Amino acid sequence: MSAPGDTPGSTAVDARAAEAGDGSGKGTPDQAADQSVDRALDDAVRASAQAEADDLRNPRFAQARAVWGAIRAQARDRRRATLITLGLASLVTASCLLLVIGAYTNDFKITARPGVAAAEVMSASYNRTVVRFSTPDSAVRVPRDGVLYPGGLQVGQVVRVEYDQANPDLVRVAGRGAWLTLVPAITIVLVVWAIAGGVLWWLHRRREPARATKASELRR
Repeated sequence: MSAPGDTPGSTAVDARAAEAGDGSGKGTPDQAADQSVDRALDDAVRASAQAEADDLRNPRFAQARAVWGAIRAQARDRRRATLITLGLASLVTASCLLLVIGAYTNDFKITARPGVAAAEVMSASYNRTVVRFSTPDSAVRVPRDGVLYPGGLQVGQVVRVEYDQANPDLVRVAGRGAWLTLVPAITIVLVVWAIAGGVLWWLHRRREPARATKASELRR
């Protein structure tokens, strides 16, 4: 039975309100914990940003940062110079090695199918010496790439040559071989690596004064 003053349906409304109150009461601790975590994160971010701003405003920190940046840039330049020096020296070494291997390969081909002839030196220059000779089939040969191991030959001179019968354009001065390429190739390699070693030593010595200078700047 309703109490005086109660309106119809007020009992159901009150019950629903009570249930809603009970449900909200259960969720309140979780919401409070989430809000607490959010506030802690916000405070940490603000503190970090404030500390970074304070450091940036500190002249000593700015100077140290600039010095450290200069040291890193110099170290990067030294690494680049070191790699370039080693790369060039390695390239020259590989080229000399390929030259020697090619000379021995040509000698092997000539030795496997040898032909002998008298050749006249037509022209001589620092990079190619052209000769002319005849093969047993009466064909006149003038190898486009010249004769191998032509050191000391002069124009008009007649020399004995050996050639590959399967490829008469591959011809060398008789009695000479790939071993003649060893001395110049080894000499070039030694000179190049001596220069590369000097450059690397200079880069290493240059690094020490730079570090000392930067360290003194930081101590001021």
